[in-house]
Amino acid sequence: MLKSWNEMRSLDISKYVKQRDKAYYLPWASCLKLLYENGAEKVSFRPLTNEAGSSLFMSEQVFTDKSGNTNRCYEVRVKIVIDDLEFEAQFPLMNGSNPVKDNSLTQQRLWNAQTRAFVKGVAM
Repeated sequence: MLKSWNEMRSLDISKYVKQRDKAYYLPWASCLKLLYENGAEKVSFRPLTNEAGSSLFMSEQVFTDKSGNTNRCYEVRVKIVIDDLEFEAQFPLMNGSNPVKDNSLTQQRLWNAQTRAFVKGVAM
């Protein structure tokens, strides 16, 4: 059985934390490892899809920047399962600290956002 919230929040995870572009983060694989090491017996996450079957959710409104690049507000949603708990998390598609624009939208950015949604969802 997974340790209590108070026990989990007191864990020293500093050896798992990485830094990229001056930002600290916990890799999703380390999050998964920590959950199993602390009592979880079943952990998974999967992308949720919109009405069209895509794992990319977006606003209807199109925005154009000063360079003429277009974008929308893009996000992903995931279903997280930890033992008998099931919940959802959503996360915006980001390029560092900037939103992803149409001209830089890739499957890798979707995957990165899905794994970040998993880690942030576990944290919440």
